[in-house]
Amino acid sequence: MRPRQDVQEHARLIESAMHGQPVGQEIGQVVRHSWSRCMGSYSLDPLQSKKPIIVERGDLQARRERCGALLPIARVEMLGLSRQMQHSQYGIMLTDRDGVILCYTGDPGFSDVARRSGFREGAVWSERELGTNGMGTCLMMQRSVIIHRSEHFLVQNTGLTCTAAPIFDMQGNVIAALDISGSSSEPQMHTLALVEIAALNIENRALLEAARSHYVLRFHPFPEFVSTPGEGVLVFDVAGVVIGANRSALELLGFRDHKSLCGERVDAVLDTTLAQLIALSMRPSPRPEPVAAHLGHLRLFAVVQAPAPETLCTVRLATPSLSIGSPDGMESRDPTMAANYHIARRVMNRDISILLLGETGTGKGHFAKSIHKASARAEQPLVAVNCAAIPEQLIESELFGYKPGAFTGAARQGSIGRILQADGGTLFLDEIGDMPLSLQARVLTVLEDREVMPLGGSKPVPVDIRIISATHCDLVEMIARGQFRDDLYYRLNGITLTIPPLRQRQDLRDLVHRLLLMEAGDRRVHVDEALVEHLVRCPWPGNVRQLRNVLRNILALSENDELGEADFDERWLHGGLISARPALPVTPVSPIADEDDTDTDDALGDAECEALQRTLEACHWNVSEAAIRLHVSRKTMYRKMHRHGLVRQGTGLNTGKFANELANEFPTLSGSAHTTS
Repeated sequence: MRPRQDVQEHARLIESAMHGQPVGQEIGQVVRHSWSRCMGSYSLDPLQSKKPIIVERGDLQARRERCGALLPIARVEMLGLSRQMQHSQYGIMLTDRDGVILCYTGDPGFSDVARRSGFREGAVWSERELGTNGMGTCLMMQRSVIIHRSEHFLVQNTGLTCTAAPIFDMQGNVIAALDISGSSSEPQMHTLALVEIAALNIENRALLEAARSHYVLRFHPFPEFVSTPGEGVLVFDVAGVVIGANRSALELLGFRDHKSLCGERVDAVLDTTLAQLIALSMRPSPRPEPVAAHLGHLRLFAVVQAPAPETLCTVRLATPSLSIGSPDGMESRDPTMAANYHIARRVMNRDISILLLGETGTGKGHFAKSIHKASARAEQPLVAVNCAAIPEQLIESELFGYKPGAFTGAARQGSIGRILQADGGTLFLDEIGDMPLSLQARVLTVLEDREVMPLGGSKPVPVDIRIISATHCDLVEMIARGQFRDDLYYRLNGITLTIPPLRQRQDLRDLVHRLLLMEAGDRRVHVDEALVEHLVRCPWPGNVRQLRNVLRNILALSENDELGEADFDERWLHGGLISARPALPVTPVSPIADEDDTDTDDALGDAECEALQRTLEACHWNVSEAAIRLHVSRKTMYRKMHRHGLVRQGTGLNTGKFANELANEFPTLSGSAHTTS
């Protein structure tokens, strides 16, 4: 609570400044104009107490997705800023063009101040809402600002020092602001320099990502500064028309603003021809070549990047329709999933890595498969690598392959490796957060150079792949803890799509119906609406995978094709088994680990053992018939029976025959299995 005297002095300061009276301190024109807007246009009272408006979660997610590649690029830059500002009490924020905080990171010592001030993701810090402040005034003025303590319009914010810099797109439109706020008693000029450099890095990287479908000219008067933050960047189309540029390009070429440059022909800006520039883009190993600008005979050095190959032939390709995550090919009515579909369509045929985030069981693997199937690479292989399932000592040889004799125990013919298996297609790195840190540098090299060096090899092998990765981990948090490389994160995170948990999806009712139809197969079932309503109300901590398992249990254990609430057991949600009807005694077989069971989507869930037993009884222990009824292969049926030790005693089952069949199906297990007669 501020002393009343300080509150009144702040009000008098603003009033005196607005009337042109001496105020005893220097008030810059940026602040004066902002105060004038606060009083005249926004009708704000400097003494009023205002909490920031918080946008709804769906709105926040939509705003993040509209930022495209900007947001993951900014997050990495913000992590770098936080390292530079260790031992300082601060908060770092990125807002969109409307002043909505999209992401926040900060020093733990600043958390109480941040909470009281309203620095949180989703908060609206526009000038109209909260008066003169770093983020809002930066966006309004489209320039870097320091708003120090009493320069804030609202007295509640006068304990803060806020430093912000704008971020522009290639047409010169402000699209975001980067801000560092703290409780410093003095304006921090070095903080302003840090923010401006970081904002420029974000701006340039986002521009290069957004310009992948066009020709990109990167230039500087000194060749060693090409591909550095100070380089100029011009974006032009196949007709040679400039459609975008960064701020350094305007300065180097002497243009006042983006409007005066965009729309010009690139060969009118530079003293060269369009054909010569396109020829530069075709060089196999681009290095800066001299070009001249018309302005004052300026000599520049430049490289030209061609459009991504798939964007050149977009018109000729018949792109398949994309239905991701919807089992029957229907579009989702969930807003987040619908936005995911839209974004995936836009990037699936571009060389943009896709990172899928979401809780375990939300369907990230199915989403990745659907992206691949709908892309121009659908006829090429999709190779999935579960980074959490492969032992750490084997993952390097699994990914990169190895030459004959590369190590003790290596196969005589060697191994091609998963990455080269995906050549021409898509590599899906599932649970990327569990990849060992020691291996991440090698993976980054492959993604950057598109070459693979097998273990024991001496010559790299070229590879053409698209990358989709997925994790339930918070990779940004892992980077902060030193558990994940930030450069690999940036390379994988071309675009981020978050798969919502089942409890948040607005299309859950539709999903229940579709999954039931899918799991029923040729079986005609009628589902009572009361059962659907009950399923919709469940929390589903295991998400789509858990829902699918429960539906399989319902179908396997139902006595007829009329499905109702009586067919659902609440204990399935908590790992409990249902009470079974009397059955013949079952003699357990010594269980062994099923290391070869990679068919996790076919698991019958927590009640799997009970469901198997009931189905086998209904089929008179005919394994083939039970496998058909449960929609699994005969091999999978034997595997699951062995895992749960399901061998019936008594007449009608030859246990020796079962052991022989099991040995035939799984010769590596035959030495471990035994039966009791």
